[in-house]
Amino acid sequence: MILLVEDDPLILSVAEEILREAGYRVVSAHDGEAALERLLQIKPDLIVSDVRMPRCDGFELLQRVRRDPEHLTTPFIIISAKAETSAQRMGMSLGADDYLTKPYLAPDLLKTIEVRLARAALVGDRLRLQQQFLTRVLPHELRTPLAGIIGFADLLVQIGESGDTLKPSDLVDYGHSIGRSGQRLLDIAKDFSLWSWLEATKTGGPRDGGAKLRQSRITLESLRRWSENCVLRYGRTDDLSIEDQTAMVVVPEDGLERVFEHLVENALKFSLPGTPVRVKIVVSPSACEIRVTDGGRGMSQADLEQVGAMRQFGRETFEQQGLGMGLWLAMKFARIGGGDFTIGRNEPGPGMTACLRLVRAEG
Repeated sequence: MILLVEDDPLILSVAEEILREAGYRVVSAHDGEAALERLLQIKPDLIVSDVRMPRCDGFELLQRVRRDPEHLTTPFIIISAKAETSAQRMGMSLGADDYLTKPYLAPDLLKTIEVRLARAALVGDRLRLQQQFLTRVLPHELRTPLAGIIGFADLLVQIGESGDTLKPSDLVDYGHSIGRSGQRLLDIAKDFSLWSWLEATKTGGPRDGGAKLRQSRITLESLRRWSENCVLRYGRTDDLSIEDQTAMVVVPEDGLERVFEHLVENALKFSLPGTPVRVKIVVSPSACEIRVTDGGRGMSQADLEQVGAMRQFGRETFEQQGLGMGLWLAMKFARIGGGDFTIGRNEPGPGMTACLRLVRAEG
């Protein structure tokens, strides 16, 4: 549904006809005040508004719409006879999504609306995923390890109060269980810390005034150390193999270890025990690629095209644990350093290969 705000009856009539012939539902208002009254009754998918109108002009309407949380992200297109750059800047500074000048052609109006609705749909999808993450995934991921820690703490208190003692083997088991739960909470904290830093960091590296980068040496020893917790957690120390090739790379100042852990963990999580997971370092004059290959169930092409933050594929079906942030963290991390991240199905054969491409340090 489109809310069309225009004080000229002829222009309003023509615009209504254009939009309805294109298949849109249209609700009209002859000025900003009338539009605000309409907004109490409807929630349009997009607003198209003239600037010069009585009672409440387009700029004031835009300001009042953006103050309402219900319409904070509703696409808003300003239309005016003014072609001056200052008028365009005014609209954009107040939160308009686009600007058209009169007289406009029907194809221009329809194309602008199409683009803004498509952009709004992408934003809406992301907001829905984040809401699902915050209401369903995150509480579960926090409750599970906390329940383990609290449960074992209660047991230890009860045993101490009763005057009983524990066998050394029981103490070791309790300690390992508490440690695993604590490590899981620590991993969640690391992911959120890295995610918030990457979200706030400009992509592009130092050449365009972006993130601070540093040089890091990738060795067999460092890769084994970074993957140690993963293979122990999944009981698959014999499944992981690493082909060593030392390289010096340029990366953001923090996060390489956590990103690599995610790639190894995903490969172990989505493949069966006893099947190999291979890490291979491929070095070229300008880049170093960390390739992690598994023989698991893989991902569909549709899933591959929707890799993003806080999205976990097949959680309901396969009941895997985790926040679903690993692939997005890898992609953002690599691109900030001037590299790239790709993931694809193995052809031929089962499984996936994740490739973290990093820039090699000069010299």
